[in-house]
Amino acid sequence: MNLRNRHRPPSRTRAGAIAALCALAAACGVEVEGPDPPMDTIYEPVGMALHPSGDYLYVVNSNFNLSYREDRGGTVVVIDTDTLDVLDSGTIQIGTFGGDIKLNAPAEGGPTRAYIAVRGNRSVTVLDLEDGGARFNCPTDSPRRSSTCQISSTNDDPFGLAVTTFPAVVNDQTIEVDFVAVAHLLGGDVMSFTLKQSLIDAVPVSATLTSGANAVELNPRTGHFYATNRFDGSVVAFRPVLDLDGDVAAIVETGTVAIENASPYSGFDSRAIAFNNDGTEAYVSNRGPNSLLFVDVGPSDLNSNTGVRNRVIDLMPLPREPAELLSVDVGDRELIYVAAYEDSLITVIDPVTRTILHTIEMPGEPYDMVVDQVKHQRLYVSLFLENAIAIVDIDPASPSFNQVTSVIR
Repeated sequence: MNLRNRHRPPSRTRAGAIAALCALAAACGVEVEGPDPPMDTIYEPVGMALHPSGDYLYVVNSNFNLSYREDRGGTVVVIDTDTLDVLDSGTIQIGTFGGDIKLNAPAEGGPTRAYIAVRGNRSVTVLDLEDGGARFNCPTDSPRRSSTCQISSTNDDPFGLAVTTFPAVVNDQTIEVDFVAVAHLLGGDVMSFTLKQSLIDAVPVSATLTSGANAVELNPRTGHFYATNRFDGSVVAFRPVLDLDGDVAAIVETGTVAIENASPYSGFDSRAIAFNNDGTEAYVSNRGPNSLLFVDVGPSDLNSNTGVRNRVIDLMPLPREPAELLSVDVGDRELIYVAAYEDSLITVIDPVTRTILHTIEMPGEPYDMVVDQVKHQRLYVSLFLENAIAIVDIDPASPSFNQVTSVIR
Protein backbone atom coordinates (compact mmCIF):
# COMPACT_ATOMS: atom_id res chain seq x y z
CA MET A 1 0.00 0.00 0.00
CA ASN A 2 1.41 3.37 -1.00
CA LEU A 3 1.00 6.00 1.70
CA ARG A 4 2.50 8.85 -0.26
CA ASN A 5 -0.58 10.25 -1.97
CA ARG A 6 -4.30 9.91 -1.69
CA HIS A 7 -4.69 8.29 -5.10
CA ARG A 8 -1.36 6.45 -5.40
CA PRO A 9 0.50 8.20 -8.22
CA PRO A 10 3.56 6.05 -8.98
CA SER A 11 7.04 7.47 -8.73
CA ARG A 12 8.84 7.64 -12.04
CA THR A 13 12.33 8.81 -11.09
CA ARG A 14 14.86 8.31 -8.36
CA ALA A 15 13.61 11.55 -6.80
CA GLY A 16 10.11 10.10 -6.92
CA ALA A 17 11.30 7.05 -5.04
CA ILE A 18 12.80 9.31 -2.37
CA ALA A 19 9.45 11.09 -2.12
CA ALA A 20 7.67 7.79 -1.63
CA LEU A 21 10.03 6.89 1.20
CA CYS A 22 9.32 10.26 2.79
CA ALA A 23 5.68 9.23 2.97
CA LEU A 24 6.62 6.66 5.56
CA ALA A 25 8.64 9.19 7.54
CA ALA A 26 7.19 12.56 6.66
CA ALA A 27 9.87 14.44 8.55
CA CYS A 28 12.76 12.57 6.92
CA GLY A 29 14.36 15.85 5.88
CA VAL A 30 15.66 14.84 2.46
CA GLU A 31 17.96 17.57 1.25
CA VAL A 32 17.57 18.03 -2.47
CA GLU A 33 19.29 20.90 -4.20
CA GLY A 34 17.54 22.30 -7.19
CA PRO A 35 16.15 25.38 -8.89
CA ASP A 36 13.21 27.44 -7.76
CA PRO A 37 9.94 26.20 -9.25
CA PRO A 38 8.31 27.93 -12.22
CA MET A 39 5.55 30.35 -11.30
CA ASP A 40 3.41 29.88 -14.41
CA THR A 41 3.30 26.08 -14.74
CA ILE A 42 1.10 23.21 -13.58
CA TYR A 43 3.22 20.29 -12.38
CA GLU A 44 2.10 17.23 -10.42
CA PRO A 45 -1.12 18.98 -9.32
CA VAL A 46 -3.01 17.67 -6.30
CA GLY A 47 -5.50 19.70 -4.23
CA MET A 48 -7.69 22.41 -5.73
CA ALA A 49 -10.13 25.08 -4.55
CA LEU A 50 -12.41 27.48 -6.41
CA HIS A 51 -13.18 31.08 -5.56
CA PRO A 52 -16.93 31.28 -4.79
CA SER A 53 -17.36 33.76 -7.66
CA GLY A 54 -16.08 31.13 -10.07
CA ASP A 55 -13.47 33.59 -11.36
CA TYR A 56 -10.35 31.83 -10.07
CA LEU A 57 -9.20 28.24 -9.66
CA TYR A 58 -6.42 27.54 -7.16
CA VAL A 59 -4.15 24.54 -7.77
CA VAL A 60 -1.50 23.07 -5.46
CA ASN A 61 1.58 21.81 -7.34
CA SER A 62 3.20 19.12 -5.20
CA ASN A 63 6.82 18.87 -6.45
CA PHE A 64 6.35 15.13 -5.95
CA ASN A 65 9.40 14.14 -7.98
CA LEU A 66 11.58 16.75 -6.25
CA SER A 67 12.41 18.48 -9.51
CA TYR A 68 12.76 21.74 -7.59
CA ARG A 69 14.28 22.68 -4.27
CA GLU A 70 12.66 20.97 -1.33
CA ASP A 71 12.03 23.96 0.95
CA ARG A 72 9.94 25.88 -1.59
CA GLY A 73 9.58 23.59 -4.57
CA GLY A 74 5.80 23.45 -4.44
CA THR A 75 3.53 26.26 -5.54
CA VAL A 76 -0.09 27.36 -5.41
CA VAL A 77 -1.10 28.85 -8.74
CA VAL A 78 -4.08 31.00 -9.68
CA ILE A 79 -5.93 30.19 -12.92
CA ASP A 80 -8.27 32.69 -14.57
CA THR A 81 -11.32 30.55 -15.37
CA ASP A 82 -12.34 32.77 -18.30
CA THR A 83 -9.02 32.64 -20.16
CA LEU A 84 -7.74 29.40 -18.54
CA ASP A 85 -4.36 31.12 -18.10
CA VAL A 86 -2.11 30.75 -15.07
CA LEU A 87 -1.72 34.18 -13.49
CA ASP A 88 1.95 33.94 -12.56
CA SER A 89 1.72 37.23 -10.66
CA GLY A 90 -0.61 35.47 -8.22
CA THR A 91 1.51 32.35 -7.63
CA ILE A 92 3.25 31.71 -4.32
CA GLN A 93 5.93 29.16 -3.41
CA ILE A 94 5.20 26.66 -0.64
CA GLY A 95 6.89 23.58 0.78
CA THR A 96 7.13 20.27 -1.04
CA PHE A 97 4.35 17.66 -0.94
CA GLY A 98 1.43 20.05 -0.58
CA GLY A 99 -2.02 18.47 -0.46
CA ASP A 100 -5.49 19.76 0.34
CA ILE A 101 -6.35 23.44 0.02
CA LYS A 102 -9.44 25.06 1.53
CA LEU A 103 -10.70 28.67 1.67
CA ASN A 104 -12.33 30.46 4.58
CA ALA A 105 -15.83 31.88 4.19
CA PRO A 106 -16.50 35.22 5.93
CA ALA A 107 -20.14 36.24 6.27
CA GLU A 108 -19.58 39.23 4.00
CA GLY A 109 -17.31 39.54 1.02
CA GLY A 110 -15.19 36.82 -0.53
CA PRO A 111 -12.64 34.52 1.07
CA THR A 112 -9.66 36.20 2.70
CA ARG A 113 -7.46 33.20 3.49
CA ALA A 114 -6.38 29.89 2.03
CA TYR A 115 -5.18 26.93 4.11
CA ILE A 116 -2.90 24.24 2.62
CA ALA A 117 -1.76 21.00 4.24
CA VAL A 118 1.96 20.61 3.47
CA ARG A 119 3.49 17.26 4.29
CA GLY A 120 7.10 18.14 3.46
CA ASN A 121 7.47 20.68 6.26
CA ARG A 122 4.69 19.26 8.48
CA SER A 123 2.59 22.41 8.48
CA VAL A 124 -0.64 24.11 7.60
CA THR A 125 0.37 27.01 5.38
CA VAL A 126 -1.88 30.07 5.72
CA LEU A 127 -1.99 32.53 2.81
CA ASP A 128 -3.84 35.80 2.34
CA LEU A 129 -6.02 36.20 -0.75
CA GLU A 130 -5.76 39.63 -2.34
CA ASP A 131 -6.95 41.56 -5.42
CA GLY A 132 -10.38 39.97 -5.32
CA GLY A 133 -8.87 36.49 -5.21
CA ALA A 134 -6.37 36.94 -8.05
CA ARG A 135 -3.24 36.79 -5.91
CA PHE A 136 -1.77 34.97 -2.91
CA ASN A 137 0.40 36.75 -0.39
CA CYS A 138 2.37 35.83 2.71
CA PRO A 139 2.35 39.12 4.64
CA THR A 140 5.03 38.10 7.13
CA ASP A 141 7.52 36.84 4.55
CA SER A 142 8.76 37.55 1.06
CA PRO A 143 5.41 37.99 -0.72
CA ARG A 144 6.14 35.12 -3.11
CA ARG A 145 7.23 32.58 -0.47
CA SER A 146 5.42 31.04 2.47
CA SER A 147 8.17 29.97 4.85
CA THR A 148 6.90 32.10 7.75
CA CYS A 149 3.18 31.77 6.96
CA GLN A 150 2.99 28.33 8.51
CA ILE A 151 1.37 26.81 11.55
CA SER A 152 3.50 23.85 12.55
CA SER A 153 1.56 20.63 12.83
CA THR A 154 1.74 18.77 16.10
CA ASN A 155 1.98 15.48 14.18
CA ASP A 156 3.47 14.05 11.01
CA ASP A 157 1.80 13.99 7.62
CA PRO A 158 -0.97 16.63 7.64
CA PHE A 159 -3.18 15.49 4.79
CA GLY A 160 -6.90 16.41 4.61
CA LEU A 161 -8.40 19.76 5.58
CA ALA A 162 -11.77 21.21 6.51
CA VAL A 163 -12.33 24.91 7.18
CA THR A 164 -15.36 26.77 8.47
CA THR A 165 -15.82 30.40 9.53
CA PHE A 166 -18.15 31.43 12.34
CA PRO A 167 -18.76 34.33 14.77
CA ALA A 168 -17.28 33.94 18.24
CA VAL A 169 -17.28 36.13 21.33
CA VAL A 170 -13.69 36.93 22.31
CA ASN A 171 -12.97 39.45 25.06
CA ASP A 172 -16.60 40.58 24.97
CA GLN A 173 -16.40 41.28 21.25
CA THR A 174 -17.95 39.25 18.44
CA ILE A 175 -15.43 38.49 15.72
CA GLU A 176 -15.25 36.04 12.85
CA VAL A 177 -13.03 33.05 13.50
CA ASP A 178 -11.69 30.42 11.10
CA PHE A 179 -11.82 26.90 12.49
CA VAL A 180 -9.47 24.44 10.79
CA ALA A 181 -9.54 20.65 11.17
CA VAL A 182 -6.59 18.63 9.87
CA ALA A 183 -6.37 14.88 9.23
CA HIS A 184 -2.95 13.27 9.72
CA LEU A 185 -2.35 10.23 7.57
CA LEU A 186 0.40 8.67 9.65
CA GLY A 187 -0.72 8.06 13.21
CA GLY A 188 -4.34 8.95 12.61
CA ASP A 189 -4.40 12.12 14.68
CA VAL A 190 -6.82 14.95 14.06
CA MET A 191 -5.54 18.44 14.79
CA SER A 192 -7.62 21.58 15.03
CA PHE A 193 -7.13 25.25 15.74
CA THR A 194 -8.88 28.56 15.38
CA LEU A 195 -7.36 31.55 13.63
CA LYS A 196 -8.70 34.92 14.69
CA GLN A 197 -6.47 37.64 13.32
CA SER A 198 -2.83 36.52 13.13
CA LEU A 199 -0.92 33.26 13.04
CA ILE A 200 0.42 33.75 16.54
CA ASP A 201 -3.17 33.43 17.80
CA ALA A 202 -3.38 29.81 16.65
CA VAL A 203 -3.11 27.16 19.38
CA PRO A 204 -3.22 23.69 17.74
CA VAL A 205 -4.78 20.83 19.71
CA SER A 206 -4.64 17.17 18.65
CA ALA A 207 -6.54 13.99 19.46
CA THR A 208 -5.95 10.42 18.30
CA LEU A 209 -9.36 9.38 17.02
CA THR A 210 -8.56 6.84 14.34
CA SER A 211 -5.67 5.34 12.38
CA GLY A 212 -4.57 6.73 9.04
CA ALA A 213 -6.90 9.76 8.95
CA ASN A 214 -7.34 10.61 5.27
CA ALA A 215 -10.04 13.24 4.75
CA VAL A 216 -12.15 15.43 7.01
CA GLU A 217 -15.45 17.14 6.18
CA LEU A 218 -18.13 19.10 8.03
CA ASN A 219 -21.69 17.79 8.29
CA PRO A 220 -23.89 20.84 7.59
CA ARG A 221 -26.74 19.48 9.74
CA THR A 222 -24.95 18.69 12.98
CA GLY A 223 -21.89 20.92 12.75
CA HIS A 224 -19.75 17.88 13.55
CA PHE A 225 -16.73 16.83 11.49
CA TYR A 226 -16.19 13.36 10.04
CA ALA A 227 -12.75 11.83 9.40
CA THR A 228 -12.22 8.87 7.09
CA ASN A 229 -9.20 6.63 7.48
CA ARG A 230 -7.16 4.08 5.62
CA PHE A 231 -6.28 1.54 8.30
CA ASP A 232 -9.40 1.19 10.44
CA GLY A 233 -12.89 -0.01 9.56
CA SER A 234 -14.68 3.11 10.70
CA VAL A 235 -15.39 6.78 10.06
CA VAL A 236 -15.18 8.93 13.20
CA ALA A 237 -17.24 12.03 14.01
CA PHE A 238 -15.90 14.77 16.29
CA ARG A 239 -16.38 18.36 17.32
CA PRO A 240 -14.16 21.01 18.90
CA VAL A 241 -14.68 22.53 22.33
CA LEU A 242 -13.70 26.21 22.46
CA ASP A 243 -12.55 28.14 25.50
CA LEU A 244 -13.53 31.72 26.39
CA ASP A 245 -10.75 33.11 24.20
CA GLY A 246 -12.07 31.33 21.13
CA ASP A 247 -9.22 28.79 21.09
CA VAL A 248 -9.69 25.04 20.81
CA ALA A 249 -9.60 23.52 24.29
CA ALA A 250 -10.31 19.93 23.28
CA ILE A 251 -11.51 17.65 20.49
CA VAL A 252 -14.39 15.40 21.46
CA GLU A 253 -15.41 12.25 19.61
CA THR A 254 -19.17 12.28 18.98
CA GLY A 255 -19.82 9.09 17.06
CA THR A 256 -18.51 6.26 14.89
CA VAL A 257 -19.69 4.75 11.62
CA ALA A 258 -18.77 1.05 11.75
CA ILE A 259 -17.92 0.36 8.13
CA GLU A 260 -16.44 -3.08 8.78
CA ASN A 261 -19.98 -4.29 9.47
CA ALA A 262 -20.98 -3.62 5.88
CA SER A 263 -20.50 -7.27 4.85
CA PRO A 264 -19.04 -8.54 2.56
CA TYR A 265 -16.86 -5.42 2.53
CA SER A 266 -13.93 -5.18 4.94
CA GLY A 267 -14.46 -1.43 5.35
CA PHE A 268 -10.76 -0.62 5.45
CA ASP A 269 -9.14 2.12 3.34
CA SER A 270 -11.82 4.81 3.24
CA ARG A 271 -10.81 7.86 1.24
CA ALA A 272 -13.26 10.74 0.70
CA ILE A 273 -16.54 11.72 2.32
CA ALA A 274 -19.28 14.12 1.22
CA PHE A 275 -22.73 15.00 2.55
CA ASN A 276 -26.02 15.73 0.84
CA ASN A 277 -27.45 19.23 1.17
CA ASP A 278 -29.40 18.68 4.39
CA GLY A 279 -26.68 16.61 6.05
CA THR A 280 -28.83 13.51 6.53
CA GLU A 281 -26.80 11.22 4.27
CA ALA A 282 -23.07 10.81 3.73
CA TYR A 283 -21.21 9.17 0.86
CA VAL A 284 -17.85 7.49 1.43
CA SER A 285 -15.44 6.18 -1.21
CA ASN A 286 -13.82 2.98 0.00
CA ARG A 287 -11.22 0.55 -1.32
CA GLY A 288 -12.01 -2.41 0.90
CA PRO A 289 -12.85 -3.36 -1.88
CA ASN A 290 -13.69 -0.60 -4.41
CA SER A 291 -17.08 0.73 -3.38
CA LEU A 292 -19.31 3.69 -2.59
CA LEU A 293 -20.92 3.52 0.85
CA PHE A 294 -24.20 5.27 1.69
CA VAL A 295 -24.32 6.31 5.35
CA ASP A 296 -27.41 7.41 7.26
CA VAL A 297 -26.36 10.40 9.39
CA GLY A 298 -29.90 11.63 10.00
CA PRO A 299 -31.39 12.23 13.47
CA SER A 300 -31.87 9.17 15.65
CA ASP A 301 -34.82 10.86 17.41
CA LEU A 302 -37.23 12.13 14.77
CA ASN A 303 -39.48 13.87 17.31
CA SER A 304 -36.76 16.14 18.66
CA ASN A 305 -34.61 16.03 15.49
CA THR A 306 -31.59 15.17 17.65
CA GLY A 307 -28.96 12.47 17.69
CA VAL A 308 -27.24 10.81 14.72
CA ARG A 309 -27.82 7.29 13.41
CA ASN A 310 -24.32 6.88 11.87
CA ARG A 311 -24.89 3.58 10.09
CA VAL A 312 -24.12 2.20 6.63
CA ILE A 313 -27.38 1.58 4.79
CA ASP A 314 -26.22 0.62 1.30
CA LEU A 315 -23.19 0.14 -0.91
CA MET A 316 -22.34 -0.33 -4.55
CA PRO A 317 -19.22 -1.45 -6.43
CA LEU A 318 -17.07 1.12 -8.23
CA PRO A 319 -14.16 1.15 -10.70
CA ARG A 320 -10.64 0.69 -9.37
CA GLU A 321 -9.24 2.93 -6.65
CA PRO A 322 -12.17 5.28 -5.97
CA ALA A 323 -10.94 8.44 -4.37
CA GLU A 324 -12.27 11.99 -4.34
CA LEU A 325 -16.04 12.41 -4.54
CA LEU A 326 -18.47 15.31 -4.75
CA SER A 327 -22.18 15.73 -4.18
CA VAL A 328 -23.38 18.06 -6.96
CA ASP A 329 -26.80 19.54 -7.71
CA VAL A 330 -27.25 19.15 -11.46
CA GLY A 331 -30.49 20.52 -12.80
CA ASP A 332 -33.22 19.44 -10.39
CA ARG A 333 -31.43 16.48 -8.81
CA GLU A 334 -28.37 15.55 -6.83
CA LEU A 335 -25.59 13.54 -8.47
CA ILE A 336 -22.44 12.04 -7.01
CA TYR A 337 -19.19 12.33 -8.96
CA VAL A 338 -16.50 9.82 -7.93
CA ALA A 339 -12.94 9.79 -9.28
CA ALA A 340 -11.39 6.39 -9.99
CA TYR A 341 -7.64 6.91 -10.11
CA GLU A 342 -6.48 3.54 -11.45
CA ASP A 343 -9.10 3.39 -14.24
CA SER A 344 -8.83 7.09 -15.22
CA LEU A 345 -12.59 7.55 -14.88
CA ILE A 346 -15.16 9.80 -13.27
CA THR A 347 -18.29 7.86 -12.34
CA VAL A 348 -21.60 9.76 -12.09
CA ILE A 349 -24.11 8.18 -9.71
CA ASP A 350 -27.75 8.82 -8.86
CA PRO A 351 -27.90 8.48 -5.05
CA VAL A 352 -31.65 7.87 -5.09
CA THR A 353 -31.65 4.89 -7.46
CA ARG A 354 -28.09 3.83 -6.56
CA THR A 355 -27.22 3.52 -10.25
CA ILE A 356 -24.35 4.69 -12.44
CA LEU A 357 -25.65 7.21 -14.97
CA HIS A 358 -22.45 8.20 -16.76
CA THR A 359 -18.84 7.15 -16.99
CA ILE A 360 -16.51 9.95 -18.04
CA GLU A 361 -13.19 8.87 -19.52
CA MET A 362 -10.37 11.13 -18.36
CA PRO A 363 -7.11 11.91 -20.22
CA GLY A 364 -5.14 10.80 -17.18
CA GLU A 365 -5.52 9.61 -13.60
CA PRO A 366 -7.89 11.94 -11.70
CA TYR A 367 -6.67 13.22 -8.34
CA ASP A 368 -8.89 15.99 -6.95
CA MET A 369 -12.15 17.59 -8.13
CA VAL A 370 -13.90 20.91 -7.55
CA VAL A 371 -17.16 22.10 -9.05
CA ASP A 372 -18.25 25.50 -10.38
CA GLN A 373 -22.03 25.93 -10.43
CA VAL A 374 -21.94 29.72 -10.27
CA LYS A 375 -20.19 30.92 -13.40
CA HIS A 376 -19.21 28.19 -15.85
CA GLN A 377 -21.06 24.97 -14.88
CA ARG A 378 -17.84 22.98 -14.86
CA LEU A 379 -16.07 20.25 -12.98
CA TYR A 380 -12.31 20.79 -12.65
CA VAL A 381 -10.21 17.64 -12.25
CA SER A 382 -6.48 17.62 -11.41
CA LEU A 383 -4.52 15.05 -13.43
CA PHE A 384 -1.42 14.27 -11.40
CA LEU A 385 0.73 12.41 -13.92
CA GLU A 386 -0.41 14.54 -16.86
CA ASN A 387 0.61 17.83 -15.21
CA ALA A 388 -2.80 19.14 -16.22
CA ILE A 389 -6.33 20.13 -15.20
CA ALA A 390 -9.26 18.62 -17.10
CA ILE A 391 -12.53 20.52 -17.50
CA VAL A 392 -15.82 18.61 -17.58
CA ASP A 393 -19.05 20.26 -18.75
CA ILE A 394 -21.78 19.67 -16.13
CA ASP A 395 -24.50 21.80 -17.74
CA PRO A 396 -27.37 19.33 -18.31
CA ALA A 397 -28.67 21.48 -21.20
CA SER A 398 -25.34 21.34 -23.03
CA PRO A 399 -24.62 18.87 -25.87
CA SER A 400 -21.29 18.15 -24.17
CA PHE A 401 -22.84 17.38 -20.77
CA ASN A 402 -20.55 15.18 -18.67
CA GLN A 403 -17.75 15.28 -21.25
CA VAL A 404 -14.19 16.58 -21.05
CA THR A 405 -14.22 19.81 -23.07
CA SER A 406 -10.68 21.10 -22.54
CA VAL A 407 -7.44 20.51 -20.68
CA ILE A 408 -5.29 23.17 -18.99
CA ARG A 409 -1.57 22.44 -19.23
